[in-house]
Amino acid sequence: MVRVTRRFEFSASHRYWRPDWSPAENARVFGKAAHPHGHNYRLEVTVAGEPDPTTGMVINLTDLKAIVTGVLEQFDHKDLNDDTPYFQEQQPTTENLVRVLWGQIAPQLPTNCRLDHLRLYEQADLWSDYAGQVEGTFSRRYQFSAAHRLHTPALSDEANRALYGKCNNPNGHGHEYRLEVTVAGALDPATGMVTDLATLDREVLAVLERFDHHHLERELPEFADCPSTGEHLLQVLWEALAPRLNGLTRLTLWETPNNRFHYEGPPHAHIP
Repeated sequence: MVRVTRRFEFSASHRYWRPDWSPAENARVFGKAAHPHGHNYRLEVTVAGEPDPTTGMVINLTDLKAIVTGVLEQFDHKDLNDDTPYFQEQQPTTENLVRVLWGQIAPQLPTNCRLDHLRLYEQADLWSDYAGQVEGTFSRRYQFSAAHRLHTPALSDEANRALYGKCNNPNGHGHEYRLEVTVAGALDPATGMVTDLATLDREVLAVLERFDHHHLERELPEFADCPSTGEHLLQVLWEALAPRLNGLTRLTLWETPNNRFHYEGPPHAHIP
């Protein structure tokens, strides 16, 4: 099985609003998103199948472009609430919109391949993945800066230098870390969301405050006896975030543009 991905872009406006709620309730639940606003959406379409023995292709990308572009014509430079029929009974959230796009694209693909995955970016740091599953997913990217030194007390100084190289510099070094937080769950029928964005931001930022602009080994007890590798840091972040976030599914930590780490840890009890 081979997967092929192509990226597309479109621009649209929307707002989150329930006419059966008062303006005050809409503002409380949706915040600024209750007002009309817009996005430059980015859609990544992944198709899976076996390459055709004659053409060597899973799908001709020209054909894929024609299909997806035709679908996106319904949304590009439109108001999702008023110019499309899809959001009369549901909110035009990223989670709902990616499902609508799936329903429009999947039936048009050739029979020798299938739609494997969609990722819809509403913003560069906010997106939703969909692969036909019942649950929805929502991801948000955060940043924090920290200094650290890779050094384990289990090894001699010489062995540490040989193992970690420049990362064992006694005075330390630092990174602008990027943390991608993914939660999954049923879409709330009232809001069309997997999670409340304001709550997600509040809980994640509260955890990252302990790490941001700190020296990990010198200031955080979690790294007193264990090196602050990306692997260990990611596990520490999971243990701090999981009790706060319902449906935490995956964390991805970018230490540098070239190094990233993924973790899917043990689930925690549901938070009422």
